[in-house]
Amino acid sequence: MKKITFILTLLISSYGFAQNVSTGQVALTTGCTVQFDVTSSEVTMTMVLPENDWLAVALDATGMGSTNKDVIVYDSSGLQDRYLNGQVTPPTDGTGNQDWTQSSNTVTSGVRTVVATRDLNTGDAKDYVFTTTNNIALALLWAKGAGTFGYHAANKGSAASTLGTETIAVMPEFDVYPNPADLELNVEFPASIQKATVAVYSVLGSLVFQAEMDQWNSKINTSEWSAGVFIMNISTPDFSQTKRIIKK
Repeated sequence: MKKITFILTLLISSYGFAQNVSTGQVALTTGCTVQFDVTSSEVTMTMVLPENDWLAVALDATGMGSTNKDVIVYDSSGLQDRYLNGQVTPPTDGTGNQDWTQSSNTVTSGVRTVVATRDLNTGDAKDYVFTTTNNIALALLWAKGAGTFGYHAANKGSAASTLGTETIAVMPEFDVYPNPADLELNVEFPASIQKATVAVYSVLGSLVFQAEMDQWNSKINTSEWSAGVFIMNISTPDFSQTKRIIKK
């Protein structure tokens, strides 16, 4: 019974996923939407607006008079990282703090789609800190106009969103061979993963082997292992994968 309990516990607890969260497409006003997709490594923003308009989106702000709240602006001069500073035109974060990297800017039938990425935490106190925690409310303020960013008059509003649309990223498969093993095991890494922690347990739960491994150091000496069944757990900060190993 102890053998079965240990194996089931290890398999269940280590069957890992990377949790990604998203606001989904948030409607701001006619012809304007924004979406934030968050993984463990970066945030992707997708902004949609009329071709010749500008659009500003403030994150986690309760009103236009808020201070030190993150603002993202797209206008005829491009994408800008700004911040709310009371009832004035949001100042720019400055040359060294333009944290969004635009990856595409396309126009189809008069509709512009801008896609940009940045780190979850830029280190700038005025930038919103994203996490992959599920069901986080993210209040948005928006303003829009024509041409170059400026006074919006009545073209402003708010929108509620939640970073909680959970998606599952499947871990790339590791290949472990030969299995059954005799003198050594090879752990073949998928191209997208360079490092992982590899731990091997007996069916009674005893740790037999543990090491940080990578694509260039992936052999395990099994010559002194006793014959039988072992459980291998391969883990990264985002994923975990379990293999059943037989030693001849």
